[in-house]
Amino acid sequence: MATPTEEYNILFLGETQSGKSTSIESLRKYADPNYIIEKENLGDGIFSKTSAVSTASICTNLPSYFVTDKARKRVDYGKFIEDDQEDYEDELNDRKSYQLEREESYADRVSFRLIDTPGLNDTALNDESNIAIIFKALENIKSIHLVVITVANNPFTEGLKDALKAYVHLLPELNGNIVFLHTRIDYSKMHREETVFAHYMDEKTKILHELMGRNTVPHLLIDNDLNSQRTIRNCITQNTLRNLLDLAKLNQPIRVRVMVMNKTDKMLIVDDVLKQKYTDQIQAREKTLGGKNREEQEVLTQIGDLKAKIAHHEQHLLDIKRDLAFYDKDTLVLLYEESYQQGVTLLGFMEGVKTMYFPGKKRASSPEFVHHVIDHIDILARNVNVLQDAGGFNHPYWAVRFRRRKHQNGLYAVKIYITKRKMFIKKIENWKTIETTHQGKLKDCIADLEDLERQKKERKVQIDELVEQLKMDYYLLGRVSTTTLDSKVFHALVAAQVYVRDIGTSSTNVERFYFQNKGALDGLEHFVEDDAPLPVNTSSNTNDKGVDVAEVPNSNSKEDEFKSEVDAITKAVKGMGVDMDGDTEMEE
Repeated sequence: MATPTEEYNILFLGETQSGKSTSIESLRKYADPNYIIEKENLGDGIFSKTSAVSTASICTNLPSYFVTDKARKRVDYGKFIEDDQEDYEDELNDRKSYQLEREESYADRVSFRLIDTPGLNDTALNDESNIAIIFKALENIKSIHLVVITVANNPFTEGLKDALKAYVHLLPELNGNIVFLHTRIDYSKMHREETVFAHYMDEKTKILHELMGRNTVPHLLIDNDLNSQRTIRNCITQNTLRNLLDLAKLNQPIRVRVMVMNKTDKMLIVDDVLKQKYTDQIQAREKTLGGKNREEQEVLTQIGDLKAKIAHHEQHLLDIKRDLAFYDKDTLVLLYEESYQQGVTLLGFMEGVKTMYFPGKKRASSPEFVHHVIDHIDILARNVNVLQDAGGFNHPYWAVRFRRRKHQNGLYAVKIYITKRKMFIKKIENWKTIETTHQGKLKDCIADLEDLERQKKERKVQIDELVEQLKMDYYLLGRVSTTTLDSKVFHALVAAQVYVRDIGTSSTNVERFYFQNKGALDGLEHFVEDDAPLPVNTSSNTNDKGVDVAEVPNSNSKEDEFKSEVDAITKAVKGMGVDMDGDTEMEE
């Protein structure tokens, strides 16, 4: 058997008993038909069996499945959707007339690592414990290609909404790599006459899009029936699993070690308390420096003021370097995505030509939009005929016209990327300008300080002690003022359990953690992107249990250059027969 050429990591998240473990078992069976499903490791519908993060690896060349009749002729079961609802359901439930066939792919075998996690609001663990377990497991994973959020075919609960909000808030960079897997779906409900179910799914999808903050998240539907003997239903399930793995291959990997994570609500509450404390403390220390007797200690006071300014400029420079290290790089950032999926519901209908284009008329004509040359584009097309395309890599635009093949599951997805450096060029230039200003002021302050210290060396020790306290205050204030954390820092905070106690105790633990680990944290933020864990000191802390789509910056290009770019893109897209005021051009 050939050795897999690539490996993709898929993280499964979802509410307790939403079908994460069952979906993983189904994927293992898809990759290896001889695999025996371990049903004893699955939940019973009430209690979860997944109390810790577990991983399973599969190797596959992504085969597809089809149905044949008794004469071994291939059956286009998509035509059954045109039948009456009762006849359609009879065909779905038929166990004797058809058999399932596996069509091997000639593609290279690839490996997928499937990461199962406890559900938030788990029946055996609390939310904080689950979050800690998940992030501990991610320490040994370099990158994530796909995040599968399982959603059971049940009404939305407040617990599920809170769980999804937690995922989206905590892991903003993974937002572009998320797919929703709707589990326990009865395929017979997908008939065109099932308008109640269609409305139910539309409303559910709207809620999910509102929670995600975007409406371009892919959705897949699966029944999760491990005991099914019904041929057509099983064929639909197997090909859905294949599409899920295809999405993992489509995405750009998100490096876990260097991604930015948002602080939790508990972290923000504790840090706000410390922020006020350090703000008051800094004001008090600066007042002490400024209140010196200017007649008797004028030079000493000036030294203190200058050192406070130096600490201020140094901290600003460190913050700017940290920002530049995050944004001034060639990492690819998702700029635009769009997908077309034709589910089972409309398999029997002929469709017109579909059109996708970027940036689109409204966006391209907006004075705030910056026209970037596309650095990378990923396209996944299945069962569609591409009629025409234009632009793409090294162009400021992209467009395509295609048609779904009749009676086929059509899929066309595109993701367009530019480098992070291009995306945030205006911010980077602004930061560098500010950096130069602070460097100049810092240099002037240092020169003045040296002149004063030559005059009053005997007062240096007293002033230095006060300034060192101010520097630590500025450092701690900077730490608790930010709403995001480097992933290594986040993991270290979770491992040290500094936020698991009450507000007062947690505040003390946070101060101790940042004070004791300042050197390690500063070393980390000199931006060596390794995969070693952060060597923080947790000996004095309590050990009781407790990827966006980025916003495109404003353009500063001249008005005539801006208009010429818009005209060029509009001309190229219209040359393909695209109606820029609509979504598709229909043909009989």
